[in-house]
Amino acid sequence: MAESTVVEGPTLDSRPALPLIAGGVVVAGAAVLALLIGPPSILLGGCVLAGFGITYMSGIALTLEERLAFGTVLGAMAVAVVGFVISMIVRDVTLATVLVATAVALCTGGAALFLRRNELAADWAGAGARWSAPLSSSSHPWPLFAIFLACGAWTVHFLHQAWTYRSDGLYAGYVNIWGDWAAHLTFTGSFAYGHNFPPQMPIDPGNHLGYPFMVDFLAANLVPLGSTLPTSLVLSSGLLGLAFPAVLYLAAIRFAGGRAAAVIAVAVFLLSGGLGFVYLLGDIQRLGLAAVVHLPREYTLDRDLNFQWLNPVLAYLVPQRSTLFGFSLALIVLVLLWVSVRDGHRWPAFLFAGLVAGLTPAFHVHAWGTIVALSFFWALFNRRREWIAFFVPALAMGLPVLSWMWPPANNSYCVGGSTLGGYCLELGWLSYTDWQRDGLQWFVPDFIWFWIKNTSVLIPLIIGGHLLNRWIPTRFATWFAPMWLWFVVPSVIVLQPWEWDNTKFFIFFALLGSIVAGAVLAAMFKRGLGSAAVGAALLILLVLSGTLDVARASDYSVSAYQFVDTRGLQVADWVRTNTPADALFVVADEHNNPIPTLSGRKVLIGYPGWLFTYGMSDYGAKGIDAHLILQGDPSTPALIRQYGVSYVLMGPQELSPAHGGNAAYWALHGTLVYDNGEYRVYRVAGGT
Repeated sequence: MAESTVVEGPTLDSRPALPLIAGGVVVAGAAVLALLIGPPSILLGGCVLAGFGITYMSGIALTLEERLAFGTVLGAMAVAVVGFVISMIVRDVTLATVLVATAVALCTGGAALFLRRNELAADWAGAGARWSAPLSSSSHPWPLFAIFLACGAWTVHFLHQAWTYRSDGLYAGYVNIWGDWAAHLTFTGSFAYGHNFPPQMPIDPGNHLGYPFMVDFLAANLVPLGSTLPTSLVLSSGLLGLAFPAVLYLAAIRFAGGRAAAVIAVAVFLLSGGLGFVYLLGDIQRLGLAAVVHLPREYTLDRDLNFQWLNPVLAYLVPQRSTLFGFSLALIVLVLLWVSVRDGHRWPAFLFAGLVAGLTPAFHVHAWGTIVALSFFWALFNRRREWIAFFVPALAMGLPVLSWMWPPANNSYCVGGSTLGGYCLELGWLSYTDWQRDGLQWFVPDFIWFWIKNTSVLIPLIIGGHLLNRWIPTRFATWFAPMWLWFVVPSVIVLQPWEWDNTKFFIFFALLGSIVAGAVLAAMFKRGLGSAAVGAALLILLVLSGTLDVARASDYSVSAYQFVDTRGLQVADWVRTNTPADALFVVADEHNNPIPTLSGRKVLIGYPGWLFTYGMSDYGAKGIDAHLILQGDPSTPALIRQYGVSYVLMGPQELSPAHGGNAAYWALHGTLVYDNGEYRVYRVAGGT
């Protein structure tokens, strides 16, 4: 693919028939999708169309395929930002705020399209020429279609069973949906039903919502259009999840300079894993072919054996929904800067990239850090005044948001280790458990083996990319080189309260490193039969464990977990429609409690495991007070007044031995306002 050139070709009046046919197919597909999804398709389609137009504001010659893929993400960002500004003004998410935000984004994209209509004509003609070329042509985009089809099939299958209603309640289709999406339900519900503006932590009120929340705000905008809360997560994840493989492929073409390298890069990242697949043989011996039909375990994560690199789809793209924005935005902005530097673009291109970067912290903090830090190194070696147009908005817009989101406490917990500025020093990251067992003299081999068994040959291939940089037409390994800091620093310092969360840095090293690895493997496939055979073996080693885990995650029979029972759904529905939006509940601090996750109401304290990793400083004391209130301690009336508690829930979790809820106390001291035989809601005196 030619880089950053406007395709000179026929005008709209003389374009070939194939693009018209393709356009008709797209319109027909969109119509069918709208019928299946209903009114939420207004917002989803608006994101795609608005973003497509917004790409023309960059001043960079992108292909039509890039504009569609990149535009889907940028359009979703635009709709979310405009919607958030409006919702901050009216303190709510309503049908009017959603429609106005979508209309503003569409008008912005439409204006850009009108002003750049000649470029649109050229892009349309160029796409027609590519898609009508023979499949054997080096310019034909059939690999993009194949990737979209393969990844899309898995994504649709996986997400259609993400939430299922059964006779006994609501089920999550995968364990990390059961776990992490509980937080996303809570955040989304707080916007959709709880008037959470400015955003507070709904499971620790009084603290800023420091988690990158815009992906959940986007989901909340689907609720006034008729989506249920669980479905809003599915649809927003679906939109961005379908776009990401295409974004990665198209970015890899730019960075690596070839289709083969880009295809391999997508496979390497999305199917990443270590050498855990070797345990499949033992599982087959133990269980027979049933082990293949329904895989009995995860092969990329086994903490007992120190396999820590859970496949990125299952560790990030599925559970940590903000990465659906973060990974794509990082790639998009870096592509824009890469093209701007290499092709000599002027101020507007850098400014556009800077504006997108400046908005990124609310969507994904680590993506913003990666964009700004890597760009700093690129600017050092490619000095141009135009970098000012990038860094000024990227920092002026990003730093205040980052400051607002910054956690109030550093909850790093060092077990007998040294610290640096309050952060734990952990030589070798989680490989330290190996070399501490074997002795310090084994640090180097244990560290190397840890990463080989966790990521297979990914790191050796990245090193190979530096040694064989001439194999990469764009010499991308040189541009990638600063990313080694994203590997080295987290291998020494624990930068998160939970040490495993250092993967938030490693993952960006792996994301861009997959492109280097893809370029090396693609070159090997071109260098004779022997080299191709070795390359094929290396590729299998890279993706086999991840493939097994991705397949297992989509097997509902082994991956589904009950999230909440039927009566839990009932109490959440009642609370949502019969209590004030700003009501404060005291409930058990379990992650899947129905009040915070499904009713959109604030709770005195939520799941402490999240609050620890979010850097909250008061969750311990508030957790103790919540337990005292549930147990009817003599201090309860004073605590009710102190926190302004409105309601107390008595359900299975509250009455469990872990929480010791005192049903008799609340029957006497609270006003029963709801009872379905399993859950009881009490309004309290002295609260709000």
